Amino acid sequence: MNSGKIVLTINFITLILIIILGIYEIRTIERDTISFMENLNDVKKSVEASNWDNAYKNIELLNKNWERKKQLWSFFVNHNEIDNISMYLKQSIEYIKHRDNIEAMASLAILEHYLTHISEIEKLRIENII
Repeated sequence: MNSGKIVLTINFITLILIIILGIYEIRTIERDTISFMENLNDVKKSVEASNWDNAYKNIELLNKNWERKKQLWSFFVNHNEIDNISMYLKQSIEYIKHRDNIEAMASLAILEHYLTHISEIEKLRIENII
């Protein structure tokens, strides 16, 4: 086998691996975001109803899920985005702990924005490729 065929084969295998990794990344982020948003919606409903014990239980569940997944996300997502989610999640926990309805809802809204924003920028669309 000549060196041209070897280079072509290596390039083809590399391209296939990049495509597979890209599909895995998109699916993982979409699946995780759906799970995070379900938790976040439960938290928001509890805060709106002033059910602070349930809100705290749900935000802790969201935090536990986030801590488990953020290492994987850090391979694919800008670290500033990861830090912003972590920061607003911690802030939301504190507002809920202190039963501050207005600040908790504001912080949760920002957290929701960051989670949906990451999901949108990671999707395979022409705007994200160019």
